Amino acid sequence: MADDERRSATGPGADDMGPRPADLAGRRAVVTGAAHGIGRGIAARLVDCGAAVVAVDTDRDTLEAMCAEVGCDGLVGDLGGPDPRALADEVIGAHGPVDLIVNNVGVNPPFGFLDLEEPDFDSAVRANLRGPWFFTRRLVQALVDGGQGGSIVFVSSLHDTVLSLRPAYSSTKAAVAMLVRELAYELGRHCIRVNAVSPGSIRTKSNPIPLDEDPSIAQLIATGRSGDPDDVAKLVVVLLSDAWAGYVTGVNLPVDGGLGLHSWLMDE
Repeated sequence: MADDERRSATGPGADDMGPRPADLAGRRAVVTGAAHGIGRGIAARLVDCGAAVVAVDTDRDTLEAMCAEVGCDGLVGDLGGPDPRALADEVIGAHGPVDLIVNNVGVNPPFGFLDLEEPDFDSAVRANLRGPWFFTRRLVQALVDGGQGGSIVFVSSLHDTVLSLRPAYSSTKAAVAMLVRELAYELGRHCIRVNAVSPGSIRTKSNPIPLDEDPSIAQLIATGRSGDPDDVAKLVVVLLSDAWAGYVTGVNLPVDGGLGLHSWLMDE
């Protein structure tokens, strides 16, 4: 495994986070899109905090290898499939109610408005919005029926407010950002908190930014560097923890090194 892939899997050092939120130990968690990149980093951090993690992904081979390395259970499944509720039932049937839910999976068709065809549009809506919606609803219903609280984090994107020139992706992520606010209010009375993180430029296998940074990218970011999956994973862990973020719900936290601060005035 290359150094940058290892950092994507476990973050820059197994013990660099400092004190861990003790309330995550022994709790059940599910992470979607967990075989690669940000999802993999989140799953690894949750295992490091003592949670029993179910990692969901369509990539069977990579998922199995990741689970063996990280120490979690894998479930091959497609959030963009016809019945995400059945996938949630598989999780519940095998592991019981899950009170830490991370919706990370996402599809980003590389087309503008005039070029995007219906199959790619439908794929983005199913994977980015419909799938997480009904998958989460089924998991939450089990918590509500059992009188159990929980915490949910959606991985949105900086492009839920900033143009990406890929409108299927940005518009579905904007919908997710609003869904987080709606759910935070509706589920608060059930002791279920709902938040989001919005990553910026994150170095992953599908986004292979050079470790020495592309100057055209680095100059746009206040911190002067792109992020790693673990930069996102640490904040997800914080938001999931009732001990550390128990009075936080309905927020959408940018994890972008200040990329969202860039203004066209800076280009003059």
